[in-house]
Formats: sequence, C-alpha cells, structure tokens
Amino acid sequence: MPNPHDYPATVEEVLDPHIRLRPAALAALRKFARARPWRGNMEERLEKFQTLNRELSAAYGIEPPRLLLLGNGDGDSTGSFYSPTNRTIVLTALSVVTYLHELAHARGMDERGACRWSVSIYARLWPKSFSHCRHEGHVLRISRPHPHLPHLT
Repeated sequence: MPNPHDYPATVEEVLDPHIRLRPAALAALRKFARARPWRGNMEERLEKFQTLNRELSAAYGIEPPRLLLLGNGDGDSTGSFYSPTNRTIVLTALSVVTYLHELAHARGMDERGACRWSVSIYARLWPKSFSHCRHEGHVLRISRPHPHLPHLT
C-alpha cells in the first residue's frame, strides 16, 4: 500500500499537461477562472470558492464537503487540510491550488494524486499565473508580489 504522506519531491514530478477533466468539472473551473477568484473582498472571494466547491463536487458525483476558512484568508495555506471524519475542507488562505488539493483528498486521492491533480489543473487553466510561481519542492509559491495573482501556497 502506498504511503499516504508520499509527497512528490518536485512540481515537475507530478505535472501532467494532458490531465483529463470531466466536462462539467472543466466548465465549473473555467467559470471560476472568469470570476477572478482572487478579486473582491474576502466574503465575495469565499463565495466564489463555495460555488466552485458545489459545482466540482456535483461534476464528480460526491457530496460537497463543508468548506471553512480560518483567519482572514491571506496567510500561508500550508496549514490547510481535509478532515474525512467531518467531510470538511479547512483553508487557512484562499488559495486555488490548495483548495483543489484538498478537494482531491475529498475525492479519495492520496498526497501524490492530490498534488498531481491540483498543480496540473492550475498550470492548465492559469498558465500565466503558474509561470510566475516558484517551486519549493511540490509547493507553488508566488515569485514576486503581484496584486492580481492568487495566493498559491
């Protein structure tokens, strides 16, 4: 059985430019991207994530996990997690990649699968933002401050 904490050593190790998504999932993600999830006040931004959570869950035939934001949403998201017992995603920052990573866990993926799914989707749908990221192991981080790029920790 694979190690559930088998994090990849690098982003490149899991990056899949040909990742396949269900049509409804792709439509939900494109709608979310057009809504510019990093713009607006925290309440507006969280609602965009809540909508995506419902739509992606429907696309993959799962009950939408509860989505909670701890703190003000602008911190480091490496403390975010998915609790299978409570079916809850807890985000410590409104990060697109982190949300996708935790939803992958809600769908049953292990760490390597969640990294692959979240990073690959982000690279595919937000290529410009992805190109501005630096890679710290398997984690994406913004290379330079930019007011229109989402938090990517």
